[in-house]
Amino acid sequence: MLKIGTPAPDFTTCLASGEMFTLSQHRGKNVVIFFYVMDFTPGCKAQIITFRDSYDQFTAKDTAIIGISPSTPSRAGEFADANRVSFPIGGDPTAQIRRLYDVKRPFGLGTSRVTYVIDPQGIIRGVFHNEIMMGSHTRNALKTVDAIGTLERNLPA
Repeated sequence: MLKIGTPAPDFTTCLASGEMFTLSQHRGKNVVIFFYVMDFTPGCKAQIITFRDSYDQFTAKDTAIIGISPSTPSRAGEFADANRVSFPIGGDPTAQIRRLYDVKRPFGLGTSRVTYVIDPQGIIRGVFHNEIMMGSHTRNALKTVDAIGTLERNLPA
């Protein structure tokens, strides 16, 4: 996993809609990137639903969310649609993004469940890895976004 305080690697991924998502185009706002293991599995469904149910809290804090699936964009889109998700889900079938963010498990054993919180300047401010407690990703990401907001409000003008 990447370390807190380091610049988040830029990437572009294709979304199910056919649109492209490029991280650097979201500078000026917080971004939460969560990597999940596989579409249509119970654990990943629980993870994506906790982000879906907290989506309004994130947008109220000027925070974009994107989920990254190891599957194709169309398969990830089917999963997002099945779970009524309104934020983008990107496909990463070549594992390029997972390698950039160091979430690919060793020996080709899939993807680790990792969430990154990136501040408006593109710096990683939170990294959360938990394979079992899916809701912890959302709770920790919200706490980190709150901390970023507190820090920004307290900076001298």
